[in-house]
Amino acid sequence: MNTRSTEMRKHLSKMRKQYAFLLAESTEMRKHLGKMRKQYAFLLAKSTQMRKHLSKMRKQYTFLLIRPLA
Repeated sequence: MNTRSTEMRKHLSKMRKQYAFLLAESTEMRKHLGKMRKQYAFLLAKSTQMRKHLSKMRKQYTFLLIRPLA
């Protein structure tokens, strides 16, 4: 019976270490995900800004194409 108890304590110790590792890994992944969300939001805003700028440039180009030459 004592051998079984020792085995169980060893197994429990191993499980605790695995749990601590997974918890740390999970925390790291959540931090990384937060960072990735911020980068995505920035790129989305930059993309919107670039589309607006492109639209403005197209209008200017169209104006230059249709105005009469002096």
